[in-house]
Amino acid sequence: MDHAAFFVAVLQLCRILASVEGRFADSTIKLSEKMKLECIYPKKAVIIQTSWMKQNGSHKENIAVLHPTYGIHIEDKYRGRIYFENTSREDQSLSFNKSTLEDVGLYFCSIVTYPDGVSEKVIEVIHPADAFEISERQNNLMFAKPGGSVTFTCPYDIGGLVQQVKWERIKAGGTDTIVLCNSVGEQRFGSAFIKRALVDCSGQASSTIVIQNVTVSDFAKYRCVATGRNKTFEMSFTVVATWDHKWFIIYIAGGTSAAVLLLVFLLIFCITTAYRKKKKRKRITKALFNALYCTQDEPGNNYAEHNYHTTWDTEGGKEESSLRPAQEIYVNCITLRNDN
Repeated sequence: MDHAAFFVAVLQLCRILASVEGRFADSTIKLSEKMKLECIYPKKAVIIQTSWMKQNGSHKENIAVLHPTYGIHIEDKYRGRIYFENTSREDQSLSFNKSTLEDVGLYFCSIVTYPDGVSEKVIEVIHPADAFEISERQNNLMFAKPGGSVTFTCPYDIGGLVQQVKWERIKAGGTDTIVLCNSVGEQRFGSAFIKRALVDCSGQASSTIVIQNVTVSDFAKYRCVATGRNKTFEMSFTVVATWDHKWFIIYIAGGTSAAVLLLVFLLIFCITTAYRKKKKRKRITKALFNALYCTQDEPGNNYAEHNYHTTWDTEGGKEESSLRPAQEIYVNCITLRNDN
């Protein structure tokens, strides 16, 4: 190998290392008017102070400082545009309510704790036009139990030297870096997976990772991106929850029992309601019959008509009325009887 070729190889290697070092971020999110830069300290420790900064050229500019005793300080440039939704001991996330294109860039969440020391998370905010797309062409379904582990294997053939392999967890509006491997065997883990992920990136044909102590946030989509000189390979995975057979049987039995009890309750309710309506209807009918019966027994409703006749005095030409009854008329009244 001549010196020129060796020099070119060294330059390419340096370029790869520089790109990996300069572009590494624990999380990547898409710029939006209202966005949240998540920064949660996963361990049990005393948080002394949290600082938020942004990369501005060759230096970092301060954004805000959180102190458990002295409160929150926000720089004038960001006042009115950022806020802290939840200032609990663990959650130090920064939220934007009026972001602009100037907010694209790298952000640093630095948490000083006792006795663990300093923990830093790097978040990259990208332009919407540069947003990533999730490929559904090779989506593999994976199963895992809470507290268990899940293993991913990504076989690839890019026809040459693999320069970089990146594993990511996909979330709404962004990604979390699990691990980034380069061609010289270096591995950089995301802050959320340093203690939970095992990786094997040594092969030129495949890469394997294991995520331990699976939590609810791990039931999501993942992708593996292998980059070569002229070709890129991508594979995606979806992790869903699975349960032990014992708990599955208990769950099914409990659900069936609850459904049966509900049906019995509804049946009893319907029967009781129908019985009450029938009884109420019977009482109303009986009351109506009684009312009609009492009305017919009143004296004013017994009709006995008398027939009266008139006599004439032929001599005086006068009419003489006699108010004596001539004949009695009887009316038959039907008595209504309720057999109920």
